[in-house]
Parts: sequence; C-alpha cells; structure tokens
Amino acid sequence: MWITEGLTDGKDLQRKVSEKRKMSMLVIFGVLVMFTGDAMGSLSMIPDCSFTQSDPCYGAVGHPLHLQLPFEYELNLRKNDSATHTLSRIFKVKHHRITKMPSDDQRWQFVSKNRTIIISSAEKRDSGKYFLDTFDFSGTSKGMYDLQLVIEENSPPTINLLEFGQSIMCVIEDFYPKPLSIKWKKDDREVRGRDWKTTENDSGSYRAVSVLEANLTSSSPGNKYTCEVTHGGRTYEKNLSPAAQFSLKINPPPAKELFINQRAVLECVLTGDNQKEVEGATVSWTVGGRSPATRDVRVGGVTQAGSAFTKTSTLTLEESVWFSGDEVICSTSVDQRTTSDKISVKRGGQRPSIVIYKPDKTVSDSDSVSLVCEVSSSDLANVYVMWKVNGGQYIEGNSMTTIKNDNTLIVLSYLTVTGQQYNSAEITCAVKDANIQNDLQPRTSSPSKTNSPPTIRLVEFGQSIMCIIEDFYPKSLRIKWKKDDREVRGRDWKTTENDSGSYRAVSVLEANLGSSSPGTKYTCEVTHRGKKYSDNLSSRVQSSLKINPPPAKELFINQRAVLECVLTGDSRKEVEGATVSWTAGGRSPATGDVRVGGVTQAGSAFTKTSTLTLEESVWFSGTEVICSTSVDQRTTSDKISVKRGANSPPTIRLVEFGQSIMCIIEDFYPKSLRIKWKKDDREVRGRDWKTTENDSGSYRAVSVLEANLGSSSPGTKYTCEVTHRGKKYSDNLSSRVQSSLKINPPPAKELFINQRAVLECVLTGDSRKEVEGATVSWTAGGRSPATRDVRVGGVTQAGSAFTKTSTLTLEESVWFSGAEVICSTSRTSERISVKRGGQRPSIVIYKPDKPVSDSDSVSLVCEVSSSDLANVYVMWKVNSGQYIEGNSMTTIKNDNTLIVLSYLSVTGKQYNSAEITCAVKDANIQNDFQPRTSSPSISKVNCPICPVSDWR
Repeated sequence: MWITEGLTDGKDLQRKVSEKRKMSMLVIFGVLVMFTGDAMGSLSMIPDCSFTQSDPCYGAVGHPLHLQLPFEYELNLRKNDSATHTLSRIFKVKHHRITKMPSDDQRWQFVSKNRTIIISSAEKRDSGKYFLDTFDFSGTSKGMYDLQLVIEENSPPTINLLEFGQSIMCVIEDFYPKPLSIKWKKDDREVRGRDWKTTENDSGSYRAVSVLEANLTSSSPGNKYTCEVTHGGRTYEKNLSPAAQFSLKINPPPAKELFINQRAVLECVLTGDNQKEVEGATVSWTVGGRSPATRDVRVGGVTQAGSAFTKTSTLTLEESVWFSGDEVICSTSVDQRTTSDKISVKRGGQRPSIVIYKPDKTVSDSDSVSLVCEVSSSDLANVYVMWKVNGGQYIEGNSMTTIKNDNTLIVLSYLTVTGQQYNSAEITCAVKDANIQNDLQPRTSSPSKTNSPPTIRLVEFGQSIMCIIEDFYPKSLRIKWKKDDREVRGRDWKTTENDSGSYRAVSVLEANLGSSSPGTKYTCEVTHRGKKYSDNLSSRVQSSLKINPPPAKELFINQRAVLECVLTGDSRKEVEGATVSWTAGGRSPATGDVRVGGVTQAGSAFTKTSTLTLEESVWFSGTEVICSTSVDQRTTSDKISVKRGANSPPTIRLVEFGQSIMCIIEDFYPKSLRIKWKKDDREVRGRDWKTTENDSGSYRAVSVLEANLGSSSPGTKYTCEVTHRGKKYSDNLSSRVQSSLKINPPPAKELFINQRAVLECVLTGDSRKEVEGATVSWTAGGRSPATRDVRVGGVTQAGSAFTKTSTLTLEESVWFSGAEVICSTSRTSERISVKRGGQRPSIVIYKPDKPVSDSDSVSLVCEVSSSDLANVYVMWKVNSGQYIEGNSMTTIKNDNTLIVLSYLSVTGKQYNSAEITCAVKDANIQNDFQPRTSSPSISKVNCPICPVSDWR
C-alpha cells in the first residue's frame, strides 16, 4: 500500500521524479510513497466509484481504478474474506497518517489530499465486498459504508455493419474500457464517417455507433466498405460489400408426386429484391455430381410478392434416384456471386413398422372419425405418408408430426373420415421411405374392410356429363339419369375393381349442354344395397369480362389510350349475341371511338373483343372507364382508371437505436420538409440525414436525436415534428426501461396431484436494478390473494437479460371458474383466465389395430374433442400409480371440432396386463372438476387380480 500526501513544493516533486527513473518515490510518515503519471493525473480526475454509491463498482483487469472515500478524520478499510467469512484489514488512516501497516501490495495507492484510493492495475483477486468505518476526531462513528467491487477481464468490441437507406451503420458493442478510435474505408481509401456519442450499458461495458453516408445505390458492385476499430492497442474490423439481397432454397419433393407418378419433384426457389438481378440469374442443378437431362429441368418466370421477386426452377427425378441418397445441388450466379443449396434424402435402416390406431368404441355412420397412422423405427429414414379411401386417389392426412421417443423416431399422420367411410370403406395408410433394401413400393396398413357405399361426382365433359361412382362394395349397383324430372338414357361403362377390393363405375349422358336452357337440372341416381344416392348439375352459360389497360406504344406514338374489353364464354351463340357497351366518366363515347371484333375460338372458349380509343388527356385525367355486357339476361361489367400521382403526406416512425432515437419519415412528396425535435416541451437539436428518392418517386428522410435514453428519466417524452406543405405531422416516444411481463399457465401435474393451479408471472428486463426493485402484485377475480399464496424468487441472469418470477397458487375451483388473474408491476400488467367450454368433452383412446407382444413398445393416443372445447389438462395413469404426462401433446382444428391429442408410449407387457387410463380435467359449464377418464380394453389372461372397470 502506498500513500501520497498533497504536496505544495512542485520543484521538490520534479526532482524526485528525475531521480527515480521518472517514478516518484517519497517517504512520508515512514511509508514509501509512489507517484506515477497516472497517479498525478488522478489528483484532478473524478473518481470512477465512490463508497457512498449503492451499485457495484466495475473495473477491468490491467486498468487503473479510482475509489472516492469520505472526508472524515479516521478511516478503517476492511475486506470480507469469502473463504473464512472474516473481515481482513486493508489499511487504517488517521488525519492523513497510516497508523496500521497496510497490505504489501504496491498496486494500491492512497492520495490523502482528495481522499482517493488508486488501484494502478486491477486484478481479479481485488474483487469482493469492502467495508469502510469512519470516525471523527473524537472517535465518534460517522457511519459505515460498503462497496461491492467487480473486476472483469478486458472486453473487446463486437462489430456489426448494417445497411440503413443509403448509409451504413457500424454498431460497436460490449467493449471495455471506454477509449477507442473508429476509421472508415471505401475499398482501400479512407473516408469520413460521423461518430455518435459513446454510451455506457447497465453492465458497465460501452456501446458506440458510427455512420457512413455511402450512397449505396450508386456504389459499384463489389465496392468494399470497412469499419476499423482500434481498442486496447488492437485493431478490429468488419466489412460489407453492398449487393442485391437474395436467397436460394430447395424445397423437398411432395409426397403426392412420389406416390402417383413415382417421381421426385424438387423446387429451387431464388428470391431477391432486384427484379433485374433475379431475371438475369442462371440456375443449374447437379445430381450425384452430374448435370441432369435438359428435359428434367423447368425454369419459371419471375413473380413478385411485395418487394420480393422470385424465380423457381423445377427438377424431376425418378424416385429410385432420389431414394438412392444422391446429393442434389442447386446453384445460381447473381451479379458474379455464386451461391448454392443442397439436399438429399435421409436413408434409414430396415423398413419402418406401420400401425393404424383406431377408436376403441363403436362408430355410427353420422360420426366423424379420426385415424392415426404411426410410422416408427430406431433408424428412421425420410418418410412420405399418404392415405387411400377404398381404391381412390392418394390423399394427404389432416396433419403430420414427428416425435422422438427414447431411441425411436416416430412420424404420426392424422386423417379424419366420416363414420360411414370408416364402417364400410377400406382405409389405407401408405408409406414410402429411403431404406437399405431399396424397396420403393408403398408399405401399407389398413383396418378391416366392410360394406362401402358409393361416392358420386358429376363432371362436365364437352357437351356431355360424366357420373363417376367410386369406392363402393359390393359390386352390384344400378344407375339412372334424369333431365329435370324426366328419365333419360345414359351409357354405362364397365365396372372395374380397385386394388383395395372396392369398385368404381362411370356413366355418361350426352346432354348437348350448349343448347340446353339455362337452369336445366341433370341428376345421376345410384341404387346400392337398397339405398339411393344421387348428385345433380344445372346447365349454365360460363362467361367472363375483363378490361386490358392501354399499351404504352399507342400513348407514345399516337398520344391515345387504346383499351380492350374482352368477353370470354363457353357458348359461341351466347358470345356472338352479347352486346358490349362503354362509358368514360359516366358518358358514352363517340361511335367512331369504339370497334367490336368477331368471335374467335381457342379450345372450348369463345372470345369477342371491343376496343375503345381515348385521347391521352382523358385517360390521364383519371376518368373511370366502364365496360358492360349482357349475356343471357345477365349483366356484368368491369372498370378501370389510371392511378394518378399526387401530393403525398409523410408517414413517421420513431425507433430506438442504442441511446439514440431515429425519426424515419417515408413516402412523402414533394421533397421539401422541415424536421424539429422536442424533449418534453423544450426544443432540442437532432442531426438530419440526406433526403433520398424512392423508386416510386416519393421521398424518404431520417433524423437522429442523441437522446442518451439510458440516463433519461422514465416518462421523458421525445417528439419528432415534421412540417410538410404547411401542415405539421408528429410522432413521439417516451423513455423507459426495456422489460416484459408474462404469465405462464398452470401445469397439469399440480392440478391433478394437489388440486391446485400454480401460475408463474415472469418479469424480464435489461436492467438488474429495475428488475430487483420492481414490485409484482396479483389479483384473482378482482381480489388480492392471501400473502401465503404468493411467492417471489430472486433475480437470475441469462446473457444480458435479468428475470424475477412471482408464483401464485390458487384452488382449482377458482381457476376453473374462469376468474381473470392479473399480474402487475408499476409499469405493465398481464392477464390470463381459463377458457371455459360447454359440456364435458368426449375422450377416445386409439390403440394399435394388431396383437401386441410383451416385448413390444406400444403407443396409445388419447383424443379429447368437442365443438366447444375448454382449456384441457391431460395426464395418464398406469394401474393405480402416480399421474404421468404423455410423451407429447398437440392441438388440431378439424372442421368445427377442436381436438387435443396426447401420446403415451408403454411396454407391451403394460399394455397387455395393466389398466392404462387417460384422465382429463377441463373448465366446463357443469363446474365438474373430477378427472374424466377413458381406458382401452386389456387382456385378462395374465392379470387375475385386475379390477373390473367400465372400459370402452
């Protein structure tokens, strides 16, 4: 420990400096004293920390740290030894004199003149809790102070470059200590940026921002912009080359093509923000390192969605190539930049097992039924799942999900069918997968097949109508046609058998639809197993009307706008007889300005075009143009007008950025405007960036206010006021600590075991001090809960976020009553309540449609469903053991029914001998809180003492 007295003799000090290699050594009060350049400078510096502060004091390893002491007669400094839980003395001073021997650590200096401790080079071991006792000259205590000292390693900066309009921001974060220098380069030439004020984070590290107005749109492709930061003697840099933003992604092949056409169709989607770049980009494929045949690749045109432009290239492969595991690469070259994406099928081991889970109850024809197809393997490949009802087309399930269960990967596909289909049709789950046997045939599983009624569809085919009758069993049926109420004769095709064993039939009626009167009703009536089924179709004229906008060529060459009104229909007679009329600005045009063409045919469509010619002045005036037609006593019209440019007021957004606020002013016209900033009601000065023009011809501007938000009082109001064409527009923002509040709903376990709802209110913020000081309060149904029902935890940290959790415990009757629960802090609140439903839901357990051995692993699915489903909580029991949670749970919306599925895996032995129960609690209108249960039937062979239960 070194002590320095305040000196009045500058010459004496100078002499001492020269004698001791420019390090002053002076003995005062019998203790060696050292002055360094840093120590002398510190006499006039404001200390970094003070013993009167409540927050911890942060320092960096290898850097000096200054601690301000109170100006009292006697000071006694001690440090808490965390190992022995005792206080060890650092030093004791009486009236500028050290009376107790200090530590032999010469890094510590005491400057008596301004009562400052200087740690010349801090070390990690200096961290800890320090206590300072103070006394006056008579020995009377003047108080005790404590200070938590935290010494951290040097923190290098992290650098991010961001494009913002025409500028580049260099965001430099989390560095310590504060001094650094910033330099910008464009390619290898130094350019000048604008540095914002360096600000301190709550953690004690620093943040800085520098902005380079680069005029990015006029930059040459490949221009390199570099932000170079020097900190702690080292140089760090980040660079950016502005270019069109684009991405490339391969979409895997859909299952439908693999099943129906035995081909894998992959899409490579190029997306970018520059139409020219996307249009000019070349897209190429390789499969297993080789280029595919030209006929297997198809490239589409460029489409636009918002500001994104997309081009898609499609590659078609034989399924054997795809399932071989060959790597497929799609590459593109945009503006001399090449990028690629790759994909390949994940190959597995042996073919997976397939099990269909069906309801463990009787199903009526009027019910809606769900089936679950489980595909599982310990080495599961990419799988593709589809369904068939009787011998129809492959169809996709309602949803599909993947579950990892111990060492087994499971894919579930979920299909909803009618009760009639379930009872009479053969329903098949089919799976294709990449397996080591290279077996590409679909593997299938089906529940038992029974009688199946026909499904009927009527399809127009030219002038005829087809009646397509599918998926019926047995084979015998009778077909009858009617035109209105009169029986007419059709031609029946041969009935054929599907692979599944069901049948399909077709009958054709030559109806001469084009000459039928509109509204004529055609009916196909089928009799199968004594029941009648039918479908009908009414003849009609199909037509459409559309105005095409004027082409540019006529506007430029002849200064006229030529608009086409195109009438399209499927009846030549109707199209020929239709009248087409125009109005422009509510008036009929001159006869000489309208021309009607003849009828043309393309396929089964007939077209007639009427052309209207306007002076360009009329068109550009914004006049509304309407084209109307009357076909078969039905009138239809289309309208069009030019979109005119006009004065456009600004839209204003305020955005926090570090300690500053950005005012983003967009889409205004004309260019001239004025920007003013206010802090509360006092005008303050911001920095305006250059106003830039958008592609649309409107303008965009940005102004930045260095608000030092971290030190602003909560509620300080910042306003950006914009004057444009004599009118004022504004937006404002109030400073605040960033924080969020969230209530987590109660877990099922507490509701089942303790009949209580335990809710967590989680407060998260970026300031430890604010989170620690925040008070969290609860109300349930408008009333404050008992103190014993609320528990508040301490503050925890994860990264830069600090979290505090308050827990509220309610009786389940209060929770299920639907009482609104509110968690509040002084700044914000969050609320939650149970969703109450109607009657108690139905519960069905789906079990495997096959015998299960004791050595198998078995999965059960519990379906909870209702058209008015409340919040539900699902748990399982094996015999009379504790409630356990399922392996996973998911929610599905199916037509008007909400369905919750819980999935549980058990051993085959448990499945065959134990009572397995799915239990459900829900918020229902009966206020019945007892768990509703369902259990599958079990084998009693090995279970002589199993209880008799009301199982389904």
